[in-house]
Amino acid sequence: MAIRFMIAAVLFIPFVFFDFFKKNSLEIVGAGVVLGLINTGVYITQAIGLKTIGSAQAAFIVGSNIILIPFLAPLFKLNKLTKTDLIAPFVCLIGLLILTHFSLHFGVGELWCLLSALSVALSIVFLQFVTTHKAIHAFRLLVFYQLAFTAIVPGLLMPHGDIHHLLKLSVIIPILFCALFASNIALWVQAKYQSQVSATRAALIYALEPVFASVFALIINNELITRNVLIGGCVMLFGIGLHVWLENIRHLSIAPPAPSALTQPMQDE
Repeated sequence: MAIRFMIAAVLFIPFVFFDFFKKNSLEIVGAGVVLGLINTGVYITQAIGLKTIGSAQAAFIVGSNIILIPFLAPLFKLNKLTKTDLIAPFVCLIGLLILTHFSLHFGVGELWCLLSALSVALSIVFLQFVTTHKAIHAFRLLVFYQLAFTAIVPGLLMPHGDIHHLLKLSVIIPILFCALFASNIALWVQAKYQSQVSATRAALIYALEPVFASVFALIINNELITRNVLIGGCVMLFGIGLHVWLENIRHLSIAPPAPSALTQPMQDE
């Protein structure tokens, strides 16, 4: 994690060099620090969880962050909690129970991934807050500080005596891949465009991650998609889709009716 985000931050410097002198501010640095610390929680808890459970199962558990966002959003004055926000969490909880073999006592790996889900939800809501309410639009600087401060805590915790294990080609390639694609490009796109949708809608889009994770887990890691993972994941995705459908119905019910042709005033030809 430390080396991945250090590399990502260094690769991002050419894109923010001039922004340091034109757009920098203490508010941007502060937001970057908070996002970096939250990001640290996301990746550390997820990495620990992946030591004991498969990537497909971990992805679906982390993807359950969608059920947490409606409860966190009001804390940042983004939107109020509605009745429709309570239905999707219940359905997703059923899917989560199926995915974990109906075990009310989650294992250590599942608990770490649940903490990662909480961190992901918090990062989405906080990013929405700083890019809308705080109107921070220096997205490149925001991403750079997020990358840089994500590397600090893992760097301090890193056992430096084991650094030689990272010099293997089988480790260097994934680190470079994650630094460029999963860190630089993904975080920049998220920071720039998430402000154009609501936090809940953004989380619904990100919830497709478990679907891709299951496919790539099969292709790359040869992980079999078990029946519980498949059924539980489908139930969770159904809950997410149900949330979108209910939200659309709610918005249509409160939207003012469009003026009909009969009620519009006649115009001279």
